[in-house]
Amino acid sequence: MPRLTARPAADPSGTRRTGFVLLFGQAVAGVVAGVLWWLLTRRPTALLVGEPLVTSTSQFPIARDGVFSVLTGFVGLVAAVVVLRRGRQAPVTVLVAALAGALASSLLAAGTGSALPPTQAAEAAHVTLTAWVVVLVQPFVVSVVVALVTLADVLARWTRTP
Repeated sequence: MPRLTARPAADPSGTRRTGFVLLFGQAVAGVVAGVLWWLLTRRPTALLVGEPLVTSTSQFPIARDGVFSVLTGFVGLVAAVVVLRRGRQAPVTVLVAALAGALASSLLAAGTGSALPPTQAAEAAHVTLTAWVVVLVQPFVVSVVVALVTLADVLARWTRTP
């Protein structure tokens, strides 16, 4: 008599793979963003701080936090596009994976940028975040972009139906 065993159901839409890509892909992107953040803000230029006449170091932390926000916001935007394009079959699972990956990514970016040493002994201390709330920029961008595009899609479908 043949033995029947339960086989796991195939994942035809690739939802599980998309979730893993969003989770771990954002983590890798977070490390890259942390290195890029460190490179851009260890010695802020006039482009980041403001006018060329500003020489006060009190604006450097604001510039560092702003650059961090822009970098992680861009990674969050890319993740939101992936969620919108690939998360049709199991949108909640893909969105949760994207939000968890976004939070892990921004924490890894902050940790990576802060762990890298100054290039010269005469430079200021390590690159660090002053306002830790900017760590939430990436998950915020993912959730807001997905919510707004989904809302626009639902409204467009609603207005088209008689």
